[in-house]
Amino acid sequence: MIIKEKRLSVKESVYLTLFQSTLLTFMLTIQAQADDRITFVYSVPDGFSESEIDDTAKYVATIDGITLPDFISYSPQLNKLDFDREKYRRNAVDPKIIANLQKIFDQLDYKQCLNGCDLTIEGKHVTVDKTRRAITLRSSENDYILPETSLGLVHNQNVDIRASSENYRAINLNSNAWLGMPWQSFGYLNWYSNYASMGEKNTHNQGISTYYIQKNFSSTYLRAGRQNSIDFASDSISTTLSPSFDQFVTIGSQSNLRIGDGKGELVLFSTAEGNYEFYRDGRMILKRPAVLGRNTISFNDLPGGYYSTEVRLVDRNGNTISRENHAISNVNYSGYPGYMAWHLTAGKDISNDGNLLEGGLSRDLLWFFFNGTAISGSEGKWATEGNISRPSTLGGIQVAPTLGVMSGEKGNGGYLNLSLHGSELGNLSYSRYQHSDVSYYSYGTSSSALSYSRGLGNSLLSYNYSQFSNSESHQVELRWNYRPNGLWSTFSLGVQKGGFQQSGNNYGIFFNTTWTLDRIQGSFSAARSGGQTQLSGNYRHISTDTFGTTTLGTTVSRINDLNNVNLYATREGSRGDVSLNLGRSANSNNADLNYRGMIAANTQGVALGRYSSSGSAMLLSTPMLQGIDYGFEVEGAPVGSNSVYAIPIKSYNDITFARVNSQDNDQDINVEVPANIPRAHPGQVYAAKASVDINLLYNGFLQDTQGNPVSGTIRETGDVAYPNGLFSIASKQLLPTIDVENKNQRFRCDLSQSHNNFYTCSVL
Repeated sequence: MIIKEKRLSVKESVYLTLFQSTLLTFMLTIQAQADDRITFVYSVPDGFSESEIDDTAKYVATIDGITLPDFISYSPQLNKLDFDREKYRRNAVDPKIIANLQKIFDQLDYKQCLNGCDLTIEGKHVTVDKTRRAITLRSSENDYILPETSLGLVHNQNVDIRASSENYRAINLNSNAWLGMPWQSFGYLNWYSNYASMGEKNTHNQGISTYYIQKNFSSTYLRAGRQNSIDFASDSISTTLSPSFDQFVTIGSQSNLRIGDGKGELVLFSTAEGNYEFYRDGRMILKRPAVLGRNTISFNDLPGGYYSTEVRLVDRNGNTISRENHAISNVNYSGYPGYMAWHLTAGKDISNDGNLLEGGLSRDLLWFFFNGTAISGSEGKWATEGNISRPSTLGGIQVAPTLGVMSGEKGNGGYLNLSLHGSELGNLSYSRYQHSDVSYYSYGTSSSALSYSRGLGNSLLSYNYSQFSNSESHQVELRWNYRPNGLWSTFSLGVQKGGFQQSGNNYGIFFNTTWTLDRIQGSFSAARSGGQTQLSGNYRHISTDTFGTTTLGTTVSRINDLNNVNLYATREGSRGDVSLNLGRSANSNNADLNYRGMIAANTQGVALGRYSSSGSAMLLSTPMLQGIDYGFEVEGAPVGSNSVYAIPIKSYNDITFARVNSQDNDQDINVEVPANIPRAHPGQVYAAKASVDINLLYNGFLQDTQGNPVSGTIRETGDVAYPNGLFSIASKQLLPTIDVENKNQRFRCDLSQSHNNFYTCSVL
């Protein structure tokens, strides 16, 4: 299956701003099961959206990984999706499949599927993707067992190295790996190594925290190994109980592996520039840069569950500025209609080697959604938990309440979560965890959190309150935008009481502003805390090319009567993301280097790529075109010419063809990337080849050395340069120079250098 993307330039225009326009064309070509060959060309006119051409859209359809021999299209007369039954019969499609398709499309409300939808109809999982013009139908028994799997390796690595002239050294390595294997199985491993040295004090911890092997069956999975709850994916668990197993065996339903969308963020106000380090059970689980003033940490980056984490603010020289404890509630309580999941795990406790049995059930009941967990351990230790949630809408306000109860050998407890969202009300959320320390397996303490935000004209007012253990904090912030004549600016003014080193008597005032114009961004921050004033200014230049984004910048700050200067560079490219920072603070120097990326390998090759959170990847080969460098995006990852790239893809997804995008205005590029990936398994690395056809676009004005326009016939292509010098060429070959001939003279024009779209010509 093929996707083509093509951009056409406008050849005749009087004004320079009208030289080029963009038209996006997607072309699909399918080899039918018999002799019928189908070619499908789909175009989206400029200014139109996919939803506006629904009535004429045609879809490529697959059923259980097999491409159907003709398009599915919308019939305005029947007001539903329809297909050519006779052509399906000629191509040996089973009559039962044809009849089932008819029933499915009779029940599918196509017009209610705005941009796409996922439904279960007549025992089939039906996915309609209007953006890619694809319909996928699969049987529940074929969800995971259908595709063939083979050997593959996807290894993610995050390397962070820091040093200063004040005898500070730190190296943090965090990595995970998926090993793809035959028979729909894979292995997983998470390892880490953290080292820090400050003067004569050294700390070092390392280990393999989680490893297991998993075998997927038609509707269940079997997993065995070692599991540390710290490595649970964000928002992937449905109760606060999450024990760790030193040795375990799990059997569960495939739906139990569903990972929800992580929600929420932790708002932190920093009194110094450096890094936030997150520790759980003595192990660093996350490190993020800290800027002066407001900082946000997404819960997507944190492990799932309800737990306490210590947040340390460390400056660039390794000095610990503050320590705060925060309660993290990162649990996926809600499900979706018809959802049911279960699992049962038996093993040994990671802490004391005692026997441990744990089971969980999630189910969509008639009036609410239920999640439950029960744990039985040795020496009389046990715990149970159940919660119910019922998202609904009341008078234009979205309400999502969750109520949970807990019991264990130490007593009883519970929690309440409530969120309200409405255009007039704003956003309100509240949570209270009461007596969470009910068991050996639930050692959280009581905590409360309240947040509210509401738009006030062009401003946003927000309030956050948190109470945990012996500390509490209040945060009030006002944010607003100012956008005159293309200049984008954002302002925020915040006040915080408490939260610093667990003291409730500390006050802090913060002001941040950011100004953006095209690819240039400047920001200024000021903070008043602990009787001291801190100031910081930042300037950065962002440039985006075919192969990624480069940022160069500098930060100047005055904190605690000390001046600091930092130079930094970041590159987000096709081989991963890398950043480098060099700083000078008083009499010390500091530096840090960070790399985050992936290595993917199969029997056909190995390549670097961007971080793959799902554990699946595509190994893409791009051809060499003589004398031409080109680039485009595949599934959102940039790639270039004449090389092999590792492209992250989502696991357990179908990719009939890869999504391709190009933003190079100097190239008319036609790309074909057949993928044919059904049910992408973790650890699987799928080989694909890109077919690339390019027209190089040259346009602008031709002029002689005196600035007079050059006109005539372009000998290399036969195109015309107009009396005002305007020309436009689409060529498959690199054209460093062109010859222009008219009745009077012949010129040679240099196309390798452009001066505001003017090209200089000399007389031959």
